[in-house]
Amino acid sequence: GATGIWQLMPGTATGWGLSIDWWYDSRRDIVASTQAALNYLNYLHHYFSNWQLAIAAYNAGEGTVQEAILFNQQHHKPTDFWHLSLPAETKTYLPKLLAITALIHPNSTMKHYIYPVSTLPYITTVNLDHQYNFSVLANLTDTNEQWLRQLNPGFRRFSTGPSTYSHFIIPIEKYSTFERNLSTFTGASVSWRHH
Repeated sequence: GATGIWQLMPGTATGWGLSIDWWYDSRRDIVASTQAALNYLNYLHHYFSNWQLAIAAYNAGEGTVQEAILFNQQHHKPTDFWHLSLPAETKTYLPKLLAITALIHPNSTMKHYIYPVSTLPYITTVNLDHQYNFSVLANLTDTNEQWLRQLNPGFRRFSTGPSTYSHFIIPIEKYSTFERNLSTFTGASVSWRHH
């Protein structure tokens, strides 16, 4: 079922424009899946007009939350998140998210115990107009192949796919190196097909 940092199900992912094939799974693509998840959350917020219900629907599905709301309406009960009969995972999902927000809030006394994360850009995207093996991309970027695979988990094979994908993620500090090496690259790109 669900995969990637946003845990998108296949049906939800394709409904929001993500592609899933033998070569590539957009749900695992950091940039593409984040945009789809934000679009989906925005849609859910407009649908329910409530962030708590939108977040619950992101976890359990909008139909599950809508059915719980209708049930409570029919029984003259409150229809806010805290009064709905939802799956156990969903009932703990929102409180965990609220706890994290309380911890990282600027006025929180607990924020001093959280490891600081830099807000400086770390990655950038480059356009690829051909199919490349990851080993070639590692050489062009002057970094190791394993690190590039971790930055680009959407690519499921030893190379990028045969069709052109709009972006490939590299460390921002390697951008100039990549552009320079790609402009002088005389090796051949690959052209694999899955049959």
